[in-house]
Amino acid sequence: MAATLFRRLLAQPQAASTLLQQTCGGVRPFQLVQAAALSASAAAAASSKLLGAVVFERLPVIIPEEPEWEREYREWQQSVRAKYYKQLPSEFIDAKESEMADEAGPQYEPAPRITEADKANDRRSLKRRLDQRLFMLVRPKGGAWSLPQQENQEGETMRQTAERALAAAVNTEAVQPYFVGNAPAGHVEVDGATLFFHRCQLIQGTPVLKGGSGYGEHVWVAKDELGEYINKPQLLDLLQKML
Repeated sequence: MAATLFRRLLAQPQAASTLLQQTCGGVRPFQLVQAAALSASAAAAASSKLLGAVVFERLPVIIPEEPEWEREYREWQQSVRAKYYKQLPSEFIDAKESEMADEAGPQYEPAPRITEADKANDRRSLKRRLDQRLFMLVRPKGGAWSLPQQENQEGETMRQTAERALAAAVNTEAVQPYFVGNAPAGHVEVDGATLFFHRCQLIQGTPVLKGGSGYGEHVWVAKDELGEYINKPQLLDLLQKML
């Protein structure tokens, strides 16, 4: 009964927010978020199985290329401004260009946007798809691809479960992870269990699978590549919407 009510509240966040405010009148929003996060652990006792998963992501490293419409708009703006530009005497312009040529140092050459990992399609590398977010998927030997996840334990919040799932998968001492918020980013029912997702950003370091984690391999994939690894339609649909 409690698990059913909890899932209904998750499906209607506005109603859940109103109920929390009525129940906890005068409480600060941060405390309401804490109460929402702790309510997940309260539902664990009434549910058959609750799982906490971590969405471990590498943020974009470079600025994405501007779309065609944005380039066209910028060119149009420049053409409009050009009508009001004043033409300076050539002796001023030539002298300035000569000074700049004398003071110029080595020419700056930006690094290529397409890396060697992109060319080799090495999905175990973080040095690919630099202008997009990458998400970590893991797979046990002979198993299916998934996000790192663990079963919720009694007295444990779903964020703590997600933190434990990450620590069980990779050596967290070699990286700097940052969990975004206390409340789950989403949830879905899969194979008779409710799976909660917490987002975590990779700030520094290169994650390596921990020995004895049970996972045999890992990949870093972009959002449009998730369908090649996730074979559960309801899970893939949620991830496409959530990410």
